[in-house]
Amino acid sequence: MMKPEDFDFVSRLIKSKSGLVLSEDKTYLLESRLMPIARKRGMKDLGELIGAMRGGDRQLVEDVVDAMTTNESFFFRDTKPFDQFRHVVLPHMIKARASKRHLRIWCAAASSGQEPYSLAMILDEFKSQLSGWRVEIIGTDISREILTKARAGMYSQFEVQRGLPINLLVKYFQKKEDQWQISADIRSKVQYKEFNLLEDFRPLGQFDIVYCRNVLIYFDQPTKSDVLARVSALMPDDGFLFLGGAETVLGISDKFKPLARQRGIYQLNRPGAPEVDLTALEKAQAGGTAAASSGAATGGLTFQKPKHMQTAAGAATGTAARPAAPGTAGTTTTRPTTSSTTARPFGTAGTTGTAGTTARPTTTGTTGTTARPGTTGTTTRPSGTGTGSSFSKPSGSTGTGSTARPGSTGTTGTGSTYRRPLGSGGTGTTGTGAGGTPPRPSSGTGNTGGAGGTTRPSSTYDRSRFGKPDDKK
Repeated sequence: MMKPEDFDFVSRLIKSKSGLVLSEDKTYLLESRLMPIARKRGMKDLGELIGAMRGGDRQLVEDVVDAMTTNESFFFRDTKPFDQFRHVVLPHMIKARASKRHLRIWCAAASSGQEPYSLAMILDEFKSQLSGWRVEIIGTDISREILTKARAGMYSQFEVQRGLPINLLVKYFQKKEDQWQISADIRSKVQYKEFNLLEDFRPLGQFDIVYCRNVLIYFDQPTKSDVLARVSALMPDDGFLFLGGAETVLGISDKFKPLARQRGIYQLNRPGAPEVDLTALEKAQAGGTAAASSGAATGGLTFQKPKHMQTAAGAATGTAARPAAPGTAGTTTTRPTTSSTTARPFGTAGTTGTAGTTARPTTTGTTGTTARPGTTGTTTRPSGTGTGSSFSKPSGSTGTGSTARPGSTGTTGTGSTYRRPLGSGGTGTTGTGAGGTPPRPSSGTGNTGGAGGTTRPSSTYDRSRFGKPDDKK
């Protein structure tokens, strides 16, 4: 366990070197990050490691700061900042910089490279419009180790699955044993530099676009204000700043102002800041919302939902097909979708008047219905017949298109039902739509539902007392 005075010493040292603020509730984090360093150096505990730090071991201090400031990242993180770049910022810059044909982008916390490489992939989509341009992406980070990983552009299966669309994985990555490496062409578009945000920014030069996302949250208020002021000094009047979803300039700096109706993107608070056209972005966002509600990928930046969660485009009802049971001919077994009526819970006498609706359990029409082995064109299980009937368990009464549980009786309409629990009879009816909602069983004396149906003896009993049926006493 780390002593309070040791925590104070290390937290002050880390803040002075990186700007990172560690509150006392982060003691566990500090211990978990420092113990691997102590073991690597053959030290018995954190006390010995901190003693070496107090003694002025500069390499050890650097290792500790590096360990505390290494953060995770993933491709197209949060999606929106990259949609804003594609639909607003880049089109604006292509027009505004047409005479210069030069564009510089700074990723101020590049981490393992996913953010700058995401931007490089978007820029590659615009390569015809940027032909003859000099485009620079500079990625900086305080961690030397993480920058080595970024330059290699090598990622695990888990890392490429976090935000990276499958089409971009296929287009820009190559499999290297159990990892994926981004193409040499995309890697060549990004320069990496070790840099501390507490240092002087001026040697970096001017930037048209700055991504400083998920960095300021680790700083205190004065440090945030100072960093934003120095970033603004690097940017032209029509520059753009991107911050993380939990970050803002409001109440911290007057150097920037939010872009109208958009979160996370800021313009310089100067007279020269231009009005930008948000039409393409808002159209894409509206389309993305509609696509998300139907299960489609939005903006080409996210993986599609699994098939069982989607509404299939072009289908009459948007249902996702499941494999048919053995012995079926041309079956179509459907799962519930947004357009279907799911008959749950039991006890409601619902109707589904439109074709293609889905009730639970699965029901189908008269053509190509799902049959258990040994049956022909029916869905009775295991005995019981009828045309176009749905799932009947196991040998209930069926009329025309009816289903029943053992011991239950009752009339049905043209739709199919699924009655439960066992041992109940009644005269409950289903609606006339395909795949009607099943009613809860009622007590009483029932009838069979149609010509050709087979029934088991009906039973009447008081369910509240759970007594045996009269014919069983």
